[in-house]
Amino acid sequence: MFLWVASCKTKKESIIQDEVEPVIEVPVGYEAMIVKDYHELEACGFLLMNADSIYFEPILLDPAYFQNNLKVFVKYQDSKNQMSICMKGRKIDLLDIKVQGR
Repeated sequence: MFLWVASCKTKKESIIQDEVEPVIEVPVGYEAMIVKDYHELEACGFLLMNADSIYFEPILLDPAYFQNNLKVFVKYQDSKNQMSICMKGRKIDLLDIKVQGR
């Protein structure tokens, strides 16, 4: 018995595969996040969003990172005794932040 199986990629499939971003290794102790601009919400500014779409409100984010959709690695701890006026995310103290790919 002879079994012949053929497969072909459509042009659409190959385009989609070519546009997939490469996997970036997250440094130990950091979390991959994206900077999001929420100035349109009252009392909000730049927030951080992780892969689970959980938002974080960093205390003292350096203006060098004030870029919407900037991909970063963040090392942080939950902020103690800090109240959020924005009410969009958890307040955190940044221990370190790095732009992905640099």
